[in-house]
Amino acid sequence: MVENIRWETPSENSADSMPVGGHNVGCNVWVENGEVLLYFQQDGGFDENSSLLKQGRLRISFAQPVFQGDFLQELHLDEGLVRLSDGSAGTLLDVWVDAARGVVHVDGTFPASSVTAVYENWRTRDRVVDSLSNELFQAKEVWMYPGTVTFHRDTVAWESGGVEFYHRNDSDLSFDKEMDAQGLAAVKSRLRNPQLGLTTGGRLEAVGLVSAPLCEGVYAGTSYTGWPLRSRGPVESLALRVVLHTAITETLDEWRDGLHVLCAEAANQEARKNTQAWWHEFWARSHIRVSPDCQDPTDIHWRIGRNARLFRYLLGCNAKGKWPTKFNGGLFTFDPRHVSPDFPWTPDYRRWGGGTFTMQNQRLLYWPLLKTGDFDLLPVFFRFYLDLLETEKTRVATAMGLDGAIFPEQVSWYGLCATVDHGWTNTTGLPVPQIKYLFSNQLEVCLMMLEYCRFTGTTAAGYLDFIDHTLRFYDAFYPDNEDGAMVIWPANALETYHPVRNPADAIAGLTTVLERLAGLPDALVGAERLARWNRLHLRLPGLPTRVVHGRSVLAAARTSSPIHNCELPQLYSVFPYERFGLGKPDLQTAIDTARYTVETEAQLSHQSWQNLGIAYARLGLRAEAFEYLKRKLADGPHRFPAFWGPGHDWTPDHNWGGSGLIQLQEMLLQTSGSRILLFPCWDRNIDVDLRLHAPLNTLVEASLKNGQLVRLQVTPAERLADVEVLL
Repeated sequence: MVENIRWETPSENSADSMPVGGHNVGCNVWVENGEVLLYFQQDGGFDENSSLLKQGRLRISFAQPVFQGDFLQELHLDEGLVRLSDGSAGTLLDVWVDAARGVVHVDGTFPASSVTAVYENWRTRDRVVDSLSNELFQAKEVWMYPGTVTFHRDTVAWESGGVEFYHRNDSDLSFDKEMDAQGLAAVKSRLRNPQLGLTTGGRLEAVGLVSAPLCEGVYAGTSYTGWPLRSRGPVESLALRVVLHTAITETLDEWRDGLHVLCAEAANQEARKNTQAWWHEFWARSHIRVSPDCQDPTDIHWRIGRNARLFRYLLGCNAKGKWPTKFNGGLFTFDPRHVSPDFPWTPDYRRWGGGTFTMQNQRLLYWPLLKTGDFDLLPVFFRFYLDLLETEKTRVATAMGLDGAIFPEQVSWYGLCATVDHGWTNTTGLPVPQIKYLFSNQLEVCLMMLEYCRFTGTTAAGYLDFIDHTLRFYDAFYPDNEDGAMVIWPANALETYHPVRNPADAIAGLTTVLERLAGLPDALVGAERLARWNRLHLRLPGLPTRVVHGRSVLAAARTSSPIHNCELPQLYSVFPYERFGLGKPDLQTAIDTARYTVETEAQLSHQSWQNLGIAYARLGLRAEAFEYLKRKLADGPHRFPAFWGPGHDWTPDHNWGGSGLIQLQEMLLQTSGSRILLFPCWDRNIDVDLRLHAPLNTLVEASLKNGQLVRLQVTPAERLADVEVLL
């Protein structure tokens, strides 16, 4: 059973919205002043400035009240739909998204009433924005551009009984501005440009509704124009579709042809049944039910499990996307002034950019998908980096004259670090000091690729070129000392310490990745690669250590620096790189590191991407882990419990939920080589039922009740011998 979210009163505004989605579309749904409102957003809808646009807002109003008092808004997780009902009025409306294509459906019945469905758009004119304005944080790729920045208008019109809307990128592209500013003008024509010719938009159509005069209004401080479709008189049912289409095409007509095909497919009578089947299969893959028999929904342990499920649902809404789910809001952002009055901008606004994918944050959305068994969601994350490999190789060759590839921590959808971080005049290939020599996060991507192959039993062949060019860069960029050991200088230890020598995150990452590669078949790797990787492995320095309170602990780097952020690079040896942990040597060293090397109060925080709790879990520190998890996966500040944030980033904060889900998984199940550690950091007094995945195509199902393990099933059965119960 998957618990639904139920609201018995309408909402005040979009901040009180409920998410529904599927395929690659997310919608915020709420009822306000008797009207049904939806924001809808499709994956990949980037504009000329790299803002990630919402495709619009839908407002459905009724001449006669259809929500009178017995109101219920319910998210049916097992079916992927939001149901709006009023028992006393006889109203029943369902909002759902086709799991096979980007189509939003609103259908149902209600007391006889005239109905108006309005497509609302706030991008109705070109708008010049001051390049120094903080509004451009939503389009970090053009922030502080030394020229004119224009937010270009959409095109909206009635078309064949419906409303057609689109935004097309033909010129004035951030791709060109940034490539030129970063010294890549001569080579940009051969680099991947996902911006030119990209059209995002769709069509609103509703059975029995016809066009009505344009209307105008203001919502949450933003002016909009509305294109209404209205019934000719009272009706008792509604069948409405918003068909969304985002694609790169040579011409606008080609995009329209694709939209028309989708409109025809949207009428598929099997779509709803197939969508429900998809969500049933999704939830059957895995689960974590904490205190499953709890009768008190305010119980913090029950809420932890519930909120972890809600976060996984948000990720499932972009299961078929072409781009990774954004850490800073995904497909479910709402009006920014409801996040804070300091952000009085349009619904397209989000902090940290639309086209910028921050690797330190994005990873936390995708690590937990291994144990949930959502293996179909992971390749899109890997494709993002694989598709940019040629761009990154070209950047390194052009700016540094070296072989290899580096992905900046904040990498745009076409492969550059936002030029604001270069000062718009810096062609060195390296950005501002905060992330100037921060390359280690791509080592984590390498490890994720190898772990994906280990979990699923698939070949690593398609990932070796990416991994190899990551290692080539480290091999070429950093020299040896007189003893033949690599000196990683200058370097960053994440964003927290810089400049430093021999940072722990890079050393741990290089060591673990090279060890995992050594386990691959020689025939797959090839003799030349294998010899080069072995030489690199021999060059690596050891992990840095220091003494604190008389204890030997892991250090962030061999040298020290001022503190610039609140990450803990020294604990990357625990997660994600597994140098230390339960059943591994020197466990006490890692425990002392977690307990005694925190230098600021901010490093103890549970907000956003901060993940000290994962280290607690991997080290078996039950008390610390539970205390941290109770803060991490408590309800967020908005009506929907998994809308966390803004924290360091934005709302809903997806890397907040991702780091919490990882910690919960690690408290319940860890792996070390072929070993499966069950309940390594769990309180036996808290009931839990789990179904989680492990390497080698293994599925583990277990139930803990009243302090006793009452069920344990492992598939395949021979892997049961590898399970160690650590209650």
